[in-house]
This record gives sequence, structure tokens and C-alpha cells, in this order.
Amino acid sequence: MKKTATVLAMFLAILILFSPSAKADEVKNFIKLTEPKDNYMTSADKVLISGETVPNSKVIVLINGRKEEKELSVGAAGIFVTQAPISSKENIITVKASFPSGEDETVSRKVYQLESGSELPELGSLIQTLKSFLILK
Repeated sequence: MKKTATVLAMFLAILILFSPSAKADEVKNFIKLTEPKDNYMTSADKVLISGETVPNSKVIVLINGRKEEKELSVGAAGIFVTQAPISSKENIITVKASFPSGEDETVSRKVYQLESGSELPELGSLIQTLKSFLILK
């Protein structure tokens, strides 16, 4: 009988230790922006914005300091996805998360919009390097 009580007490202690409510206090406020990457280059007029944050947070997207029309609600998974229009050659995408704790955090990325048909600067540099390498051989 004592063995059963001891095992039951240990089981309850482990259950309490690893319960979701015990872990809820350990959650730190964070925002992780997966798209777009910093210094992203595109010829499109929209950019995908996605990331992860604390569940039940509110997310606001700013393009060059201008708020987009909607606030994103983040569900229990903490994931958010949206598209935003870009219109200038250099765009600053800012994502601000307001956490249930009342705190907020901001992450920014630069996105460059290329004119249709223009070459990516890295590609032009690579082509020049290959041309000079082939000429030297």
C-alpha cells in the first residue's frame, strides 16, 4: 500500500511539474520574422510576411512607416502570414507584436523592389567574375 501511495505521489509531482499551466509562466515574449529575409530583392509589387510569436498576440505590419489596413490576430499556434504591397525601390518592412502581457516588440527588414527585367546586383557581379575568369583561361 505504501509503495502505491509513493508511486502515486511521484506521478502527481511529475504531472504538476510538466503541466501546461506550469510551463505558461516560462514563455518569453518573442517575435520571429521568417519572411522576408533582410535585404530581400524582388520584382513583384507584393511581399510575403510570415513569422511566429507568442500565442494570442496582435501583430501590426508597417511598410515604410505606414500602417497596413489590418491588424493580424495570432491564434494558439502563434503563427502569422500576410502579404503587403511595396512601391518604392527600398522598403522597410516593420512587424510589431503586442503580447498578452501588455509588452511589445518590433522587427524590421529591408526589401528592395527591382524594375521589371532588371538584373539582380549579385547576379551581375557573378557574371562579370565568370567572364573575367573565362577570358584569363
